[in-house]
Amino acid sequence: MTHPAFHAPIRFLLACLFLLGCKPAETPPGSRDPGAVRVEGTLGSPVLLANGDSTVYAVLRIATLPRPEKQRGRVNVALAIDTSGSMEGEAIVAARRSALQMIDALADGDRLAVVVFDSKAEVLLPSTELDAEVRADVKARIAAMQARGTTEMAGGLSAAVQEVAANLDSNGINRVVLLGDGIPNNASSIESTARRAAQRGVAITTLGLGLDYDEVLMGRVADLSGGRYRYIESADKLAGFFREELHRIDTVYGRQASITLTPGPGVRIDAVVGGETPEPGTAAYVPLGDIARGDSRDIVVRLTVTPRKAGVPIELLDAVLTFDDALEEAGRLQRVVYLGARTTLDEEEVAKAKNPAVDLSAALAEASATTLRALELGKQGQHVRARALLQKGADAALAQVKRTPSAELEKLAANMKSVATDMPEADRPAPASGMQYEFSDDAYIVPVEAPSVVRKRKEVHQSVVDALH
Repeated sequence: MTHPAFHAPIRFLLACLFLLGCKPAETPPGSRDPGAVRVEGTLGSPVLLANGDSTVYAVLRIATLPRPEKQRGRVNVALAIDTSGSMEGEAIVAARRSALQMIDALADGDRLAVVVFDSKAEVLLPSTELDAEVRADVKARIAAMQARGTTEMAGGLSAAVQEVAANLDSNGINRVVLLGDGIPNNASSIESTARRAAQRGVAITTLGLGLDYDEVLMGRVADLSGGRYRYIESADKLAGFFREELHRIDTVYGRQASITLTPGPGVRIDAVVGGETPEPGTAAYVPLGDIARGDSRDIVVRLTVTPRKAGVPIELLDAVLTFDDALEEAGRLQRVVYLGARTTLDEEEVAKAKNPAVDLSAALAEASATTLRALELGKQGQHVRARALLQKGADAALAQVKRTPSAELEKLAANMKSVATDMPEADRPAPASGMQYEFSDDAYIVPVEAPSVVRKRKEVHQSVVDALH
């Protein structure tokens, strides 16, 4: 997501490149690299205080430059569709209609698999190259889909990933599109399936329909695999999101992208904000999936630098973006950014060197990550910790607003306070007079929340996912 406050003047960027040793994108010599994907790095400050630990943020912006449209590579996609009993009615009708529209939009020669899951997972169509005969057959199968049973999402997702991975196209788009509207029977293996999908070059787009699904889980699946997550409030909007995903497939510039972040000597990556935290002293790896035309993503990295003498240069971070070119088939390409700083004993010099735009980007990312973590705790029934985390995060965000005014950060702080207020005041509360209750999967008795509260939570979750991706 692009933050307006981050757009510094061109002269500042040039100064950054000079002072920090930031390198612009590197490309292999002799390649046919179209230069459509770029990455830039900026530090919160190029000057750090000597003789003590320092925390500094780095922002890596991945973006694209317009290029003439090219015929895309082949698509290798699997649809994993929830056909459990909760999909009965308008939802299953919309799922059929959207799946049929996707089939019509795919080209002959593209590969399609269809997996449905209710009380069990079933491969409705193994991965098959599309032609007129296959289209007619799979359309008839999809038209016959019925809603019944419980939600074996884990098996459905695993089967869909296997169908795509077994027919991986190194020059094409390899994707799973997962549609679900309920809570899985057993979610214990779902995140590991998403991680394995990323390792095999398969991104998972997750579409959460309605108010009863687990948005935290669906968001995690997309994030871990390098895919995208979307909250779809009503079934009538489902077809639009399928069309959006198809358009994105048609405009991919870079496939199977990832970024590796390697800290310099005496530097520790404390967090890739909103992502997986690496082991101390190790590099961080971030799967990005596909990079499409118009994409812009900021990766915010929080670094700790051990004490140094004054006046010495510090090698902070190497960032290497790697992806398969999808425009000219130039193969596996890289973009490399190096970030460095220096030390001083002059506190005033350190203060003057700070970049308010990076501070704001970091504050937005930290607040978004805090919100995600609190929502995850809330799903686990840890409401007390979640409320405290949200309140602390809101206070930190508002303190930053005083330093660098931002309507976006102020709204995020307000959302954090609103979500905290709507959460129960105790962990897994006992029934109280006048409240409705139901049994959850793990046998705890929990309150049935008002639809407006659930809707607000899902909207806030989507907003912070967007902010981090």
